[in-house]
Amino acid sequence: MALSNNRVERLSMLCAMYFAQGLPWGFMVTAVISYLTGLKQDPILPEEAANLSAMILLPWTFKLVWAPFIDTMTIRSMGRRRPWIIGAELMMAMSLLAMLTMGDLRSDISLLGWMFFLHNCFASLQDVCTDALAVDILPIDEQGQANGLMWGSKLVGKAVGASLMAIVMNEFGFAEAVLVQFVFLMLIMLFPIMLVERPGEKRLPWTPGQASPDGAAASIRPFSEVVQDLRQAFGMITTSVYFVFGCIHVIGWGIVEVITKPLYTKAVEFGGLGWHSVNYSQVAGAAVISEGLGALLGGWLADRVGRKMVIVIGAGGYGFLHILYAMTPQMWHHDWYSACYLWLSPGVLAMGSVGFLALGMQLSWTKASATMFTVYMTMSNVGHVIGNKLVGYLQNVSVIPGVDLVPEGEPIPQELLNVPTSLITERGVFLTFVDTFYIAGFAMLLPLLLLMLVHPMQVEKAKAALVAADDDTGDDDVFQS
Repeated sequence: MALSNNRVERLSMLCAMYFAQGLPWGFMVTAVISYLTGLKQDPILPEEAANLSAMILLPWTFKLVWAPFIDTMTIRSMGRRRPWIIGAELMMAMSLLAMLTMGDLRSDISLLGWMFFLHNCFASLQDVCTDALAVDILPIDEQGQANGLMWGSKLVGKAVGASLMAIVMNEFGFAEAVLVQFVFLMLIMLFPIMLVERPGEKRLPWTPGQASPDGAAASIRPFSEVVQDLRQAFGMITTSVYFVFGCIHVIGWGIVEVITKPLYTKAVEFGGLGWHSVNYSQVAGAAVISEGLGALLGGWLADRVGRKMVIVIGAGGYGFLHILYAMTPQMWHHDWYSACYLWLSPGVLAMGSVGFLALGMQLSWTKASATMFTVYMTMSNVGHVIGNKLVGYLQNVSVIPGVDLVPEGEPIPQELLNVPTSLITERGVFLTFVDTFYIAGFAMLLPLLLLMLVHPMQVEKAKAALVAADDDTGDDDVFQS
């Protein structure tokens, strides 16, 4: 039995790897940042929260660097992707241990950001390896469902990191929450150690086995060939447009991800909704139910009504949800209303994200298909970071002229409490939460117009022509997708 010929094993492996990515992510993005924004004394500012989020996301743009190395070098006797996965998973666990050196989190936000950065460097490497493995071993008729299950597993990891780890951190401390995650990751590493990609391969370098003839022929492939394949792959309108779409279609998500934390956890007298950080983390973590349902539904629909349609439904619905929330600020202080928004929006987003992943796999071709898929995912991470960083810029745009200045740290006057402001400082009153949600909503909707230029059949014809050409030349190193 091996991943290539056993459906249960390959889905279990892929889902376990995605859970391992989601667990620390939920802890860092939700539990830790909401804890810091909700401190009663000296809470971090929205700009600091945005910078922390950006430090978490920035390493995911390095996927573009990791992918060519993964496509050119490996230990073939252990499989094309598995050696990289084992190494990345181990370093993810070790980088968590480095966080134990942190003292008071608020005293050195910069160091905390660099700790997040280090861990996510290895998490992004593990993600590239896992995606490459998925491109290699998943049959095309299994890609939609598999992407739904993988995304759902990552969401479960995020939920555990956001809600359970928030409770552990609140009750026992930051170090204890980190140690729990370390144990989780070490147990998950048993999956890539025990499961081989193809029959006959080694589990570890010192165990019996050999390279499978079904995989690529060589352990090292010239980098110039990968570059040539990528130039050919992106030389058509469909793939180049999807490249651009991958970057800009998640900017709205990046904006909302940052802005919701200070909105929910700031005290009412300072323009927020006054939620406790643990309550926020628990509701955000409970959204795994809607996210899981959205991911599974998106995967099921992708194989039936089309992957482009699923993207339109998911990303478009996510954008409309933000616009609706922006239109009803008078309802925000009703806990049930804001909890519903916080619970529902990730599920709609998950549906669109699964569609994006599934279509990205379909549009990945040539022998560097794994690198190509990673390019799409990397551009998505770049757009996400842009959205995070835009929050600081948007909050420095004054849109309420004529209002008296409010010094930093002073309560907001009663007459301003009906304006859900995102930042009021000694420099003046700046862009409101309402305006920010409007911007995020339209930022999700407008990129969908680009999908009219994306035609998957164009890529399918190119794939068939490439396979035929390889058969004619006797090239055994044929890409798989």
